[in-house]
Amino acid sequence: MNKEVTLRSINRLAIPATISGIAEPLLSITDTAMVGNIEVNGLESLAAAGIVGSFLSMLIWVLGQTRSSISAILSQYLGAGSLEEVHRLPAQAIFFNVLLSLVVIATTLPFARALFGLFEAEGVLLEYCVSYYSIRVWGMPFTLFTYALFGVFRGLQNTYYPMLIALIGTAVNIGMDYVLIYGVEGYVPAMNLEGAAYASLIAQAVMAVLVFFFIRKHTPIPLQLKFPVHREMRRIIGMSANLFVRTIALNAALILAVREATALG
Repeated sequence: MNKEVTLRSINRLAIPATISGIAEPLLSITDTAMVGNIEVNGLESLAAAGIVGSFLSMLIWVLGQTRSSISAILSQYLGAGSLEEVHRLPAQAIFFNVLLSLVVIATTLPFARALFGLFEAEGVLLEYCVSYYSIRVWGMPFTLFTYALFGVFRGLQNTYYPMLIALIGTAVNIGMDYVLIYGVEGYVPAMNLEGAAYASLIAQAVMAVLVFFFIRKHTPIPLQLKFPVHREMRRIIGMSANLFVRTIALNAALILAVREATALG
């Protein structure tokens, strides 16, 4: 491929990617505002959402580094005009992502109480952390699935659909937050903090369905899992491992800060 790189072509990729990036902090701010206004134990609910949210964000950012790896490799093959050589690679990377998330669920969920005890959570706060995490953690396979396919889109020089999916997911989450946290009189009971967890889970599932649909409809990439393992999987794992070390170092500082803040009350 011999395409001239222009400021317009850069902006065509950068602007949707920027808008997509803004959606996540906007969602977090909205979640914080809604959970903070829960009438019963609102302070404990807000603290539990903050602790669990920080821990889950750490897991997702650490384990989701395959997004960057897939994007880099697909970009190389797209530029070389040999995209068909890596057709089966995204499905294998997605399988690796989802399998990794299931391992995390299996190894953390049974020990959630002890895990959040390490964050200095106790009493009502600890119970809220365990309850919130027990729901939210099931969204991790959806999120890692979505992140991997976002990497496919970026590798194909398309940031529009990830932006669209992120905005829809944000809107769904905010809407479901309002309905499930506070309830709708006569129709939906107020679920408080658990409602926020279910709202996030529903939004993550919606985004996974949408990204699957857009990949199938707008790209030549098949999502059927086929073997043998592609030779580039070694590069994906190697690149992800390097990013993993960097990300775990950054998030370790965040987790320690959350722990100390919780200890202060």
